[in-house]
Amino acid sequence: MLALSECQFLLSLTTDVETRKGRLMKLLYTDMSQDLTEILTEQATSYAQKGKRVFYIAPNALSFEKERKVLEYLPQSASFEITVTRFTQMARYFILNTSNPKTQLDDTGLAMIFYKVLSHMGDDELKVYGRLRKDSNFINQLVDLYKELQQANMTVLDLQHLDQVEKQEDLLRIFSAAQDLLLAGDFDNQSKLSAFFKEIISGHLDKALSNTVLVIDGFTRFSAEEEALVALLNDKCHQIVIGTYASQKAYRANFVYGNVYQASVDFLRTLAQTYKVTPDYVTTDKEGNPSFARISRLLESRHDFSTVDEQLTAQDKQALQVWEVVNQKEEVAQVAKSIRQLLADGKRYKDILVLLGDEESYKLQVGQIFRKFDIPYYFGKEETMSSHPLVQFVDSLERIKRYNYRAEDLLNLVKSGLYGGFAQEDLDFFEYYVNFADIKGRHKFLSDFTANSRDKYDLDQLNTLRSQLVEPLDKLLNSRKQKGSSLLKKLVVFLEAVQVPSQMASLTAKASEAEKEQNEQVWKAFTQLLEQVETIFGEETLSVDDFLSILRSGMLACDYRTVPATVDVVNVKKYDLIQPHSAPYVFALGMTQSHFPKVGQNKSLLSDEERSRINEATDEDRSLDIVTQSNSQRGHFVAMSLFNSASEQLVLSQPQILNETQDDMSVYLKELLDLGLSLVEKGRNRFEAKGDQIGNYKDLLSTVIALNSSHLDADLDKETQTFWSVAVRYLRKRLDEDQVLIPHVIDDVTTTKVDDQVMQLVFPGEEPLKLSASALTTFYNNQYLYFLRYVLGLEELESIHPDARHHGTYLHRVFERVMGDSSSENFDDKLEKAIAQTNQEQPFEILYTEDQESRLSRQILEDIARSTASVLRDNAAVKVEREEAKFDLLLANSIKITGIIDRVDRLTDGALGVVDYKSGKNVFDIQKFYNGLSPQLVTYLEALRQTYKVDADQLFGAMYLHMQDPQLNLAQFGLDKLAAQAHKELTYKGLFVASETEHLAGGNYDLQKTVTYDKEDLETLLDYNIKLFTSAAEVIRSGNFAVNPYTEDGKSVQGDQIKAITHFEADRHMGQARKLLRLPSKGKKEAYLELMAKDEDDNEMQVAETIVPFPVTDQAVTADKKDQEDNHVD
Repeated sequence: MLALSECQFLLSLTTDVETRKGRLMKLLYTDMSQDLTEILTEQATSYAQKGKRVFYIAPNALSFEKERKVLEYLPQSASFEITVTRFTQMARYFILNTSNPKTQLDDTGLAMIFYKVLSHMGDDELKVYGRLRKDSNFINQLVDLYKELQQANMTVLDLQHLDQVEKQEDLLRIFSAAQDLLLAGDFDNQSKLSAFFKEIISGHLDKALSNTVLVIDGFTRFSAEEEALVALLNDKCHQIVIGTYASQKAYRANFVYGNVYQASVDFLRTLAQTYKVTPDYVTTDKEGNPSFARISRLLESRHDFSTVDEQLTAQDKQALQVWEVVNQKEEVAQVAKSIRQLLADGKRYKDILVLLGDEESYKLQVGQIFRKFDIPYYFGKEETMSSHPLVQFVDSLERIKRYNYRAEDLLNLVKSGLYGGFAQEDLDFFEYYVNFADIKGRHKFLSDFTANSRDKYDLDQLNTLRSQLVEPLDKLLNSRKQKGSSLLKKLVVFLEAVQVPSQMASLTAKASEAEKEQNEQVWKAFTQLLEQVETIFGEETLSVDDFLSILRSGMLACDYRTVPATVDVVNVKKYDLIQPHSAPYVFALGMTQSHFPKVGQNKSLLSDEERSRINEATDEDRSLDIVTQSNSQRGHFVAMSLFNSASEQLVLSQPQILNETQDDMSVYLKELLDLGLSLVEKGRNRFEAKGDQIGNYKDLLSTVIALNSSHLDADLDKETQTFWSVAVRYLRKRLDEDQVLIPHVIDDVTTTKVDDQVMQLVFPGEEPLKLSASALTTFYNNQYLYFLRYVLGLEELESIHPDARHHGTYLHRVFERVMGDSSSENFDDKLEKAIAQTNQEQPFEILYTEDQESRLSRQILEDIARSTASVLRDNAAVKVEREEAKFDLLLANSIKITGIIDRVDRLTDGALGVVDYKSGKNVFDIQKFYNGLSPQLVTYLEALRQTYKVDADQLFGAMYLHMQDPQLNLAQFGLDKLAAQAHKELTYKGLFVASETEHLAGGNYDLQKTVTYDKEDLETLLDYNIKLFTSAAEVIRSGNFAVNPYTEDGKSVQGDQIKAITHFEADRHMGQARKLLRLPSKGKKEAYLELMAKDEDDNEMQVAETIVPFPVTDQAVTADKKDQEDNHVD
């Protein structure tokens, strides 16, 4: 690295004040109530009028705003003689025509150099940083340190006295190798100021500089590099003028530590001592706002422990206000309303400046709320390109290779909008299948897709699409190690194959002007990145992984360069770059303890202690910054600049909740309150009768809607009601002019009647309404859930991995085989044969051999089958009549009930019963049955009654068999009771006819009194079940489906709320939930039977009333197929 150290001997000569040829440096300072920029512009103008070439120098972050302000103060004739710029850019005006054959590198190029250097080093070569060789954050820290050493006039050799010798050796090895690479590649490895410095030393610029004047504004410190340059220019230039803010009292004070002006006073005194000049205190005829001047003097006196005989006036308290708001959203809204009020008073957008304590947390809120209030704004911060489709494309490309074709990465790539000209419908189809079949890994994406679900997927179409999507990608990603130039060619071929250039052009053609500019910047950044890769890695052997990692890091580091679309906008930026007299009206948001003052943190490779030791061991003109040491000085100076940033009014606002956490008030705001300012609470009463609470008619509309929906209007006083009545009349007039209707907003979650044509298509009137026990349960769970499943035909995403439904079907199939086997083999052999045959069935073989997890699931299911099968052993009292018995019931010629009974049993006396296998624990609960939530067993009994043409007295019961491998707590039951308890767990549970229990006593049946019913009771259950179906059918036919999930206690909701679709909230919409009828446990069965027998209508279903058509999908007409499948699902 070429730093300025080689010129130190010459520099020591040129900085000797006694031998200087130029004039004495001018040092100026003034109070913050004065406008220093105006004073310095007058100085610049006077030199320009004498024919001098004037450069007005500002800090890097302020050069644009400073240029605009200087131009406002300049007389028109002088505007071309004065150039507003920064130190690094000033060099271009003198050495622009100087030939420099070396290749220029930006930060991304430097990062590539370090990446290349580190890739050639092994972990064992770097004792401290070995494991960070490919870490992008570490490489960025190296780039920052490289640039910092240049600015500090240092080289890596100056990095002595580090905490570890190994750390020093690592950095020396890395930077030396980078230096060698820069020299070998003929790259420009010096900073812009270093090149300028060399040209000045050579004497080639003496003539030009002798007619040059430098006016330096906005600094309270120089970097070592800037300081050396100023010292050299002071001998060469006609004049250097440096100005800063400080009070006369502070400059003349003997002790300035802790003073609010300490940073600028130290800066002035150092320059005065170095150049042997006396700073001049200057003023202008224009007096600033006396309120801010008075507040500044009072604050200064608090910090220098002096007394000032002044008090804040009412005018002062109006000029500077401190707001407290509940949260960020309300804070930004209050500022937006105030801005609208200023506009109504005749102010311009450009007169207003908004400052942010925390840019990232406010950026989204400011954008959304300012757009709502029709406030044009310019966010003065470079915005990352990371969200642009091309950057996401490159990011996904690298991730696919790094994570071996992870599904989400490949889907992100093809959905970026730049990958080929594929139709969105095809990409959705591909994504749906990839999620279903759980395709992941290179092998699976390159192999033919074979998994299917009831022939739902067109595999030929999918494999054609897969080939078109994946094959061009794999040609690039499967490349072996080769030169960087070869990989670049392959990348270009790939980009052309998937039509990235044409897709970018198409994207730009449809974009707005702002988006077009962004697209152009991104494409330019991408092409420049490829050029740098060619330059640095063209002859380097790279793996595809490293190649793509370099591209990804380069693109993610890029930012948009933004400029305001027009001058008349509200400027928004972070507050720590503020200068006094920035705008007439300033709003500073987020001024909490955490962000005001900002505490600088050291995030570099060198700790503060190491920096201090390095500075002590080097010359005075070479030093590294120690950020944390100057926190207090910088914080005070920024605070004073902020308090003087407005010329008319300053608002300092702090939210109680910032970033979802409670934050305390800033110490500076507390000081202002101690001086006598009042804390103004804003936004506490949204419906306050004040004109300044109305931002624009959009805000008025939202406020009126909120007032109406919250039913608070009745609680307002008469004056406030009158205010809002007038506001609503204005609003109606304004909306009528814009032909906008005021929406009828209600807080309830309501639905509208399904269009008659849709109902006719899904449920043809001439055909019976098709229902099932599971469909009925869904209806009584939540009517809207029934609408989604059985009218719209919505389904949950399928998966090739087995779930509860597959597990249940597997066990059903095993038991069906066992019970249907009439061979003479013993029961255990029948069971093992049934398990083996089921495992070999194609659907189960695919499902349960997919991966280790699936195979484990099958093993568990086999154990469950063996355990549960003990219940199925021969029982002399029971004969299996049928298995998988399908049925179709017709009720009142208008309802068709379909389903499948797992097993029909017959007792020796001829009575029939049903068994339903369940993978979960189920019992018959008469309370749930009464409320429509457990109709399955009774529906199956009704099917027996109609299918076998038998009366209720010929039925013995309906039962669930929980298929399980009981897990018992040995400590709870003990060894002596373990077998009995296991046997108890494996019993049939359901409802039984009391007169038939003697035939079941010897079997595995749970025959407790609460589940036994006499024949009259069974008739009541059967009749009430028909009523449940007919009541549901009536509502379904009407097309009215309420959002009414059920609640058992009126306090919490147990039914499916489907929040993502309905936005149902239990705390707000409990009144719409269907409350179940609950009776005391004692005598519960008899009480419910009595209610059923009375056939009362007190518990009718809720029905929505308003009418508007609903859409329908093609799947809806086949929804009844799903009913039959659902009977196997628990």
